[in-house]
Amino acid sequence: MEENPIYYDHLDMAKEKMMKDKKQLREEVLGLEEKLLDANVRQSAESLNQLLADDFSEFCSSGKVYQYQPGDVFTTGDYKESWKIKDFSIDILADNLILAKYKLLKGNDLEGQKKHSLRSSIWKLTDDNWKMLFHQGTLIPR
Repeated sequence: MEENPIYYDHLDMAKEKMMKDKKQLREEVLGLEEKLLDANVRQSAESLNQLLADDFSEFCSSGKVYQYQPGDVFTTGDYKESWKIKDFSIDILADNLILAKYKLLKGNDLEGQKKHSLRSSIWKLTDDNWKMLFHQGTLIPR
């Protein structure tokens, strides 16, 4: 069987486009994850509603299961935390589903505590907007 160079050129172009698209998607989803760590976003029901699916659920690093209700907020008051995302990657599960995976370093300025966790999120594309469908945090030793 003779190889068709045009066929392989198309394959190479498709792979290159997928890699470029994946890099762009990675940056977009990383930006969304970072938004969800912003205190102003976490205190705004409207902002959270733009980022979380109506049926969003979370397996929290505390072991609790959280089911989002539109109107919920995550933090109130002067509670200050610092967050750092490391080793961020994505897997494309389907045209409209992305799995984000990373390590999170979380520091509480009031108590001087630092926690390290592995995080994963499933993002779903709905009406041209990515919304988080599921999130899990698992505490790990430093």
